[in-house]
Amino acid sequence: MRDTPLWKATLQFLLGVAVVAALGAVAWTLRPRKAVPPGWQVVRPPADVMALVLYDGAIWAGGRDGVVRVDPASGSVLESMEAEGRGFRYVTSLAVTGDGAVWVGHARGASRFDGASWSTLRVADGLPSDHVLALAEGRDGELWIGTERGLVCYEDGRTTTFTQQDGLASDTVSVLYQDSRGVLWAGNGSSTEGGLSAWDGVSWRTYGTADGLVHPMVNAILEEDDGTMWFGTGFAARGGASRLDGNGWSALVRADGLAGDKVRSLFQDADGALWFGSEYDGVARYNGERWVVLDVDDGLSGLEVKAILQTSDGSIWLGTESGLTRITAEALRGL
Repeated sequence: MRDTPLWKATLQFLLGVAVVAALGAVAWTLRPRKAVPPGWQVVRPPADVMALVLYDGAIWAGGRDGVVRVDPASGSVLESMEAEGRGFRYVTSLAVTGDGAVWVGHARGASRFDGASWSTLRVADGLPSDHVLALAEGRDGELWIGTERGLVCYEDGRTTTFTQQDGLASDTVSVLYQDSRGVLWAGNGSSTEGGLSAWDGVSWRTYGTADGLVHPMVNAILEEDDGTMWFGTGFAARGGASRLDGNGWSALVRADGLAGDKVRSLFQDADGALWFGSEYDGVARYNGERWVVLDVDDGLSGLEVKAILQTSDGSIWLGTESGLTRITAEALRGL
């Protein structure tokens, strides 16, 4: 009997893995689920949601399949957005800026919509990569753009790029957040090296597990109303939420109440409750007294909670790998 060539055996193995994964996905989709409870709503499309913002009276939901506008009152999809005659691909971030524009970070650059027309920044305009991963407006109106090859400060039509050579923990920046003190935080949750950096306007400071992070990969950043900083960390089934306040660093993991150890998103609602979205296990809400964990059996559209938003009527919107979930203010009071 002749031996099977290595390349052929490898191909057969990979095809087998792909078939098993596909069958698993189908089984997951077709599994029986409870009816959506009163006060909950699942919105599809979009199929996958990674970023949410409110702009011009509508919810903008960005993800793998582009950007759609959703009516916050009814949950109906208003339209799919296009720039320069074509839709977006792999939207990872959205940001509304003080000049009345909305920015979309996607696989072909950073696109700006001013309410009437679109423009796009790419490598030709000074970006180190067209693959934009994160967006944030700075205190002075500048736009910070995280890419897989560096962090860009865009101001008055000019770009300044920061990399590890300038003090960043990593060239890849996939999450950005400016706190109330004016410090810009840049995290890497896209490559295993991870890293967290803080820019005070003069120099960079980096943080890692030796400083207090539960895991080096940083997926989300949030400042509480009292100035406490939270960092959602993790990869696969490892990670947690790292907390930084006047007393130093502390951490929360699944055993403390989180839905899962990898924290994908962070949010503080109007009542002060904290939301911790997980990668595989739904979302946990902590109101200062008790934890509540929600998953698909409770009404979530999916288990990967990647983005969270609250509208003026008190409803919470959660973006997952399988659409949007809306929880009304009345339903929230029953949690």
